[in-house]
Amino acid sequence: MSALLLMSACQQDFMDAKPDKALVVPTTIVDYQAILDNFNTMNTPGLNLIAGDEFVTTDQMYQALEQVERQTYLWADDLYEGGSSTDWESCYKAVFTANIVLEGAAKLAGEAPSTELDNLLGYAYFYRANAFYGLAQQFAPAYEPQNAHAQMGIPLKLSAQVTTTEPRATLQQTYQQILSDLEQSQKLITSESVWRNRPSRAAALALKARVYLAMGAYDLAEQNASASLAINGQLVDFNELDAKASLTFPDSPRQANKEVIFYGRMNFYLFFFTPYYQVDPVLYASYDSTDLRKQCYYDTLADGAVWYKGSYAGSFGFFSGLANDELYLIRAECRARQGDTAPALADLNTLLEKRYKKGTFKPVQASEPSQALRVIIAERRKELVARGIRWTDLRRLNREKEFETLIRRRIDGKNYVLAPGSLKYTFPIPENEISASGIQQNPR
Repeated sequence: MSALLLMSACQQDFMDAKPDKALVVPTTIVDYQAILDNFNTMNTPGLNLIAGDEFVTTDQMYQALEQVERQTYLWADDLYEGGSSTDWESCYKAVFTANIVLEGAAKLAGEAPSTELDNLLGYAYFYRANAFYGLAQQFAPAYEPQNAHAQMGIPLKLSAQVTTTEPRATLQQTYQQILSDLEQSQKLITSESVWRNRPSRAAALALKARVYLAMGAYDLAEQNASASLAINGQLVDFNELDAKASLTFPDSPRQANKEVIFYGRMNFYLFFFTPYYQVDPVLYASYDSTDLRKQCYYDTLADGAVWYKGSYAGSFGFFSGLANDELYLIRAECRARQGDTAPALADLNTLLEKRYKKGTFKPVQASEPSQALRVIIAERRKELVARGIRWTDLRRLNREKEFETLIRRRIDGKNYVLAPGSLKYTFPIPENEISASGIQQNPR
């Protein structure tokens, strides 16, 4: 823990060193790496988890939440009420940090070992792509190939200059930039780090698979998932875990479980702590009695409420990084959608065999791709809990009649509904940003 605090302090010194300048200028590769290594700078958005259907809250706990959390939980028109957005600001801070490295470290060519420099630049491209992707999942509409060229994306800040403003790119341009950054990251990173919070070639491939799935480019999502799994396709056998532990998985990025490709976590919100939330009863009831995820992911409080203890980030918060279980599910879905039933089921069963009590698992069977797809989609919700993935899944799957989800809330005797295709699946941009930059607001 002391090492993490020191790392954070070093990064903050750099960020605060020249508050009146447009650029912060470290001088060595070690300096730049210290900036990128700060967990708090690279957190991903978290409000989408509050808006989704994995967790619920009670009337009493709802009243104890922060205002933005209450507004988000009920999909209000005005989420921030004149305030700022942590999710917006933290992602653009990550973008700014990556841009500092991309501009500054590139000037070290010839002064630093080329491999170290390439890795550093590759890390920065990855972090920028990851931040842009997180922003796009909340502040831009879901990707639809036929009209992405005409829909609004996000401002693509590609410079470390803080005095300039950028208009909103199109949705197509936004995703093109994300993929371009990931291509650069994949090419530049050549060595692996023992620290899972540092990106890797496998991480760049895995994030590309996630992005392509969100775009509906199933062939490319499958290819990138396969390429990442070829580097490391290990899965944790839940039979080997201590299901009675207060937290199932280790805390440290260095000791992250063997499924973890890239260690990331969400922004912290009060909602994410017990007793403010409870696991959705429908989700909890979806696990079989011999499904070890029911014990390894969840625990029950004295009042009967179920809370989530299965974060791959341990006590550091909710994991939003990349892991092999997601890749097996991405590849399984893509194969099913392309009519390859047997390979799709092979991926699904490879994963599920590690999740069920030994001697009880019966391989999933399906005679048609559509049948396999239904099971795979259901397993995504059960496996990838509280990772920031469900919101993207809701947005993309709601375009298919079979997978539409109607989310209902009841607070203080009043009913609230988030319907498939609602404009509220795209978060509003904070008004302070609209006022400062003049960019167009999302319809709500």
